[in-house]
Amino acid sequence: MKRKKEKLEKEKDPSIDYKGLTKYEKARIIGGRALQLSLGAFPLVETKPGDTVIDIAKRELEAGVLPIIIRRKRPDGSYVDIPLQELLEKQTA
Repeated sequence: MKRKKEKLEKEKDPSIDYKGLTKYEKARIIGGRALQLSLGAFPLVETKPGDTVIDIAKRELEAGVLPIIIRRKRPDGSYVDIPLQELLEKQTA
C-alpha cells in the first residue's frame, strides 16, 4: 500500500524525475542566451569590463534571472514544462 502511494505522489509532480539541470540543458541555455546577447539583447546582470557574452550568460543562469521554461519529454511521448527557477532550487538543495 505504501509503495503505491509513493508511486502516485511521484506521478503527481513530474519535476521529481531529475534533481536539477542536465549538462545538456545548461549548455543549451547558456548558448542560446549568449547568442541573444551577441545580437544586442540587454544583460540581466551587471557586466564587468572584459566579460564575454558566455561569461554574462553563465552569470545570468547562476543568478536565476532568466525567464525560461524547460520542456522535458517523457518515455510515453508526453512532455512536462518545468520553470528554470524550480530546477535551480532543486539543484542547490
